Amino acid sequence: MKNFTELTVYGLLAFTLSICIIPLMTMVAQKFKLVDVPNARKVHQKAIPLIGGLAIGIIVALLGGLTSMKDVEEILPIIITSYIMLLVGTMDDKTDIKAIYKLGIQICISIIIASSGIRITSLYGLFGIYEIDVLAQYIITVLVIAAAVNAFNLIDGIDGLAGSVAGIGFILLLAIAVIEKNYGLMKLVMLFIGGIAAFLRYNFSKKNKVFLGNSGSLFLGYFLVSIGIYISKFDHPASGFPHGLFFLLFVFTIPMIDSVRVYADRVLQGKSPFNADKSHIHHYLLQLGISHKKITVLFVVMNISIFAAQYIFLKSFSIYTFLVSLIAFVAIFKCIKVLNFFTIWKTKVKELENNAQ
Repeated sequence: MKNFTELTVYGLLAFTLSICIIPLMTMVAQKFKLVDVPNARKVHQKAIPLIGGLAIGIIVALLGGLTSMKDVEEILPIIITSYIMLLVGTMDDKTDIKAIYKLGIQICISIIIASSGIRITSLYGLFGIYEIDVLAQYIITVLVIAAAVNAFNLIDGIDGLAGSVAGIGFILLLAIAVIEKNYGLMKLVMLFIGGIAAFLRYNFSKKNKVFLGNSGSLFLGYFLVSIGIYISKFDHPASGFPHGLFFLLFVFTIPMIDSVRVYADRVLQGKSPFNADKSHIHHYLLQLGISHKKITVLFVVMNISIFAAQYIFLKSFSIYTFLVSLIAFVAIFKCIKVLNFFTIWKTKVKELENNAQ
C-alpha cells in the first residue's frame, strides 16, 4: 500500500508540475520561435509551440532526482541517450536538421546502447533462429532502434496520436515493471505517465494547444524501444512470458507497418523516402472527415486488439504474431483507402453538379 501511494504521488506531482510549466514554456517558445508554422502539409492554421516533449523531459529530469540512481543504474545509458535524442529533436524543431544527419545520430546512439549491453540477443524462433552472434546482435539492435524511432516520429501528425500511443506504452511498461518487481522503473514510468497526461490535456486544447514536437517524438520513441530491448534481456523460454518482445510488438507494430508502407510507396513513385507528405494512415482518415480525437481512439482500439492477439499467440513465443498484425493492418488500410476514394469521388461529383447549375 505504501508503494502504491508513493507511485501515485509521483504521477500526480509530474502531472501537476507539467500543467504549470507548459504555459510558461509556451511563452518562451513563442519568443524564440520554437513553433510549428502551418503550410500545405500541415493540418493546423496557426503557429503552435513545439514544447510538449521538452516539458515531459524537464519534469522527468527534475523529479527523477527524487529517485536514487541505484534504482535506475542499469538503464542509465538509456536515460542519458534519451536526453541526447531530446536535444537533437529540439534542434530539429528549431533549425530543421536534414533527415540523413538525424539518422546518422540515431545510429551512433544505438551503437552506444548496444555497446552498454542493452541489445537484442535472440530472434525468438523467427526463421527457426533463436540465439544470434554478437555482430548480428549489434546490427539488429541498431536497425530496430533506428526504424522504431523514425516510425514513432512519423505517427506524430495529428492531435493526441503519438502522445496516446506513448501513454499506453508506458502503462504497459508499468505493468511489466510491477510483474518484474522493479520499483525504480515503476517510479520513473509514473513520471512519464504524469507528464504525458498533462501534455495531452494541452494537445487536445483549442485555445492553449501545444505539440509534442520532434523533440518529444524522438525522446519518447527512443526511450520506449530501448527500454523494450532492455526488458528483452530477461526473455527466455524457461523464465516465462517474453515481456520485452511483447512490449516492442505492442508499441511499435502499427507505426512500423505504416512507415514501411509509406517509404515503399514513395520509392515506387520515384520520390525520396525521406520527403514528407500526407500519405500516412491518419491522413487518409482525416480526409474521410474523421476528427483527431476519433482517429486517436481508433488507433488505441487497434493497439488493444493487437494486445489481445499478441498476448494469446506469444504464450508460445510465436514471433509470427507480427505477420498476423501485418495482414490485419493491410486489410484495414485497404478498406480505408477504398472509402477515401469514394469520398473524393463523391465530392468531385457534387462539385460538377454545382458547376453545372
